[in-house]
Parts: sequence; structure tokens; C-alpha cells
Amino acid sequence: MAANPAELGGDRARIAVAGGSAGGAIAASTVLRARDQAGPHILFQLLTYPGVDGSLTSASVREFTETPVLNRGAMELAWQYYAKDTHPHPYASPIRATDLGALPPTYIAVAEIDPLRDEGRDYAARLSAAGVTTELVQVPGAVHGFDILFPSARISERSLADQVRALHDALHP
Repeated sequence: MAANPAELGGDRARIAVAGGSAGGAIAASTVLRARDQAGPHILFQLLTYPGVDGSLTSASVREFTETPVLNRGAMELAWQYYAKDTHPHPYASPIRATDLGALPPTYIAVAEIDPLRDEGRDYAARLSAAGVTTELVQVPGAVHGFDILFPSARISERSLADQVRALHDALHP
């Protein structure tokens, strides 16, 4: 996209990345790599219940072992296939990056009843501590993937509206 914005109807100066769950980890690692490898410039990242910590040590991972959609067993299996060691490289597990400074403004939404909740919250706190403008929203009563499973539920519609607002505000200041 950065190399051929005109072909895609885009603007090289207004690139944002977004992703949910494992896609949130990919989006976050894309932003880290873009910063580390001098481009392209990414203006904003939007992460929905991101899986950014392959260590599987957060309190919510220990708490939500039998939740619907995503639970500890499913996370262990996913990380086994995604990264072979328990502390993968920061491009696989972005929370492991030693420096989160100079990253773009970030919006993170986490679900309250989700094994990924605390790593999303922790990532938001680390970004904020590094000076990154970060908005964190915890969706009350929601499970992992709530917005995909129940797209017409009021809570899903509200979450999507918040995400669209954040993305719009970032791209059209």
C-alpha cells in the first residue's frame, strides 16, 4: 500500500493498521517493524482484543480457562503453532519489545471476559508509559470475538462505532 497508494485509492501520508485477536498482534508487530526499519510511516494503529503476549502469564489468562470462544487451552495451541518458544521475538509478541516509543497513536479495545484482556491492558499501559497517545476501552460483559459473533448486539454496534470514530479522527484530524 505504501509503495502504490494511487493504485489502491490511498494516501501514503495516511496509513493506519488494524487487527483483532491474532490480527491485533500482527498489526502491532507491523507498526514495530515499520518504526524499526524506517518506514513506511504509519499514522495510527487500532487493536481489538489483541494477542500481544505469547508468555501466557497474565492474570486473565489464568482466570479465563473455560470461557467460550477463546480459553487458555486454545491460546496454548495457537502460540505453539505461531511461535515455538515461550518468549517469542517482539515481532511475534509485541509486548516483549524493550522500546515502544515513537509508535503511532493507538486505540485498544479489550473484552472484559477474555483471556487476552490483561495483555491488551498491559500493552496499552506500556505504550502510554513510552509516550504514545493511547486510548484503552474495556467492553463490559463482552467475551472474545463478541463483535463478530453478535454484530447486531448494541454492545457490538457501540464498540464498532467507537473504533470507526477513533480511526476517522486519526486519519482526518
